Amino acid sequence: MTPDPYKTFIRNYLLSSSLYDFVFAYAIYNLLFSLRGLSVFEISLLLSWWALTAMLLEVPSGALADRWSRRKMLAAAPLIKAACFVIWYFSGSDIYFYGLGFLFWSAGSSMVSGTSEALLYDELKTFGRTEEYEQVLSRKKFYYHISLAVSTVTGGFIAYYDISLALLLSALPLLLSSYFAFRIKETERSQAHEETHYIEYIKLAYREVRSSDILKILFLYSLGISVFGDLEEFDQLYYQLSGLPVYAFGIAGFLWSLLNSIGSYHAHRLKNSVKAFYVLPLVSALLLIYTGFRPGLAGIGILLLSYFVSSPLKILVESRIQRNIRSIGRATVTSLSVFFINLSGVLLIPVYGTVGKIWGLESIYVATGVFFAFFALWAAVNGKVFE
Repeated sequence: MTPDPYKTFIRNYLLSSSLYDFVFAYAIYNLLFSLRGLSVFEISLLLSWWALTAMLLEVPSGALADRWSRRKMLAAAPLIKAACFVIWYFSGSDIYFYGLGFLFWSAGSSMVSGTSEALLYDELKTFGRTEEYEQVLSRKKFYYHISLAVSTVTGGFIAYYDISLALLLSALPLLLSSYFAFRIKETERSQAHEETHYIEYIKLAYREVRSSDILKILFLYSLGISVFGDLEEFDQLYYQLSGLPVYAFGIAGFLWSLLNSIGSYHAHRLKNSVKAFYVLPLVSALLLIYTGFRPGLAGIGILLLSYFVSSPLKILVESRIQRNIRSIGRATVTSLSVFFINLSGVLLIPVYGTVGKIWGLESIYVATGVFFAFFALWAAVNGKVFE
């Protein structure tokens, strides 16, 4: 019996994407930096460097995916990312080696972001099933969070016995991610792709975004909710401030991933809801403000709830971006969106580090909550774009 090409594609795609983030080190890498002698400000500098390198590599990698092969990009990325954790294993307390590791991590991630969504949308178009994009993307995010849940809770217990071992073991699932990416059958590129030079994809992406008011607002919205990702980088330090024991860091990561997986799995049910784009950020804002004022075990629970409430937003805005792209440089346009998200990280994470240094770590969460309250108001004013 001949395998169904569509089901085979979806299976390999989902396995590759979920294994890419099955990383034991996710549970403890900021804690690792702290235990090896780095200050909160030094950690914020590392995270800013991570965002900067990812930003600089984002659009060139998207153009390469459009010009070369998205499948090969997805297969090479996990191997490059694996090098990060091997480097960290030998880094000791040297901040420069941690920076080198982040360079490999950001290179791998830039090869996946934009490329993955573009490959999915275009392959669904080939199969005549683009109406299922939100549903497949929801499944992808669901498995992503399940992968995080299992790997972080396991990584927490591994780190409890040997924190360095969690780094080395993180490379193994990445090898499997590369294997399943190689098994993806990618549709051959059209003549238009073959005749378009590499630099033209970047120019096409810039012109398309510049001429589309809808894409501009969607990019801004995506940029706004990306603040959640920047905030997450300080969560392990918040757990430490709240008195959470090290072995429970993995449990907290498990609960974070479980709640996000539920929110992501059902995100496609909200694809026709305009209110979701401003109600969910407003609820998250209130929860974050409480988190900042009340650090402790209850504060951790409210923080996790705020992430759960906001989890459908990324899927909803990503699907609207894909549906509004008209040029052949789909991966490049998507990468341009991620470029601005990374730019936000470059600018915001040092600010977070400075705010935390002057007013205390908990003030970061209060400030973010206030930001999302205003962001929700802006989204409500621009509600027609999300229809």
